[in-house]
Amino acid sequence: MMRGYDFFSELVDAGIVEDRDEVPRELAEETWRRIGNDVLAYMDEFHIGFRPPGRPIWAERKFGPANARR
Repeated sequence: MMRGYDFFSELVDAGIVEDRDEVPRELAEETWRRIGNDVLAYMDEFHIGFRPPGRPIWAERKFGPANARR
């Protein structure tokens, strides 16, 4: 199983949330819908020649396909 870094603690430093464990779900989903396909394409290109991360990634599990609408 591959593990990644969620960057949620960076949200505290950016002033978006006060608590690292407070995941702004609506913001995460909105962002996933907007750039999810680009993220997946980048991951595919970045891992050429290497073992790619397991799928579905966190956002796919939580929100479904990037191009799906609520």
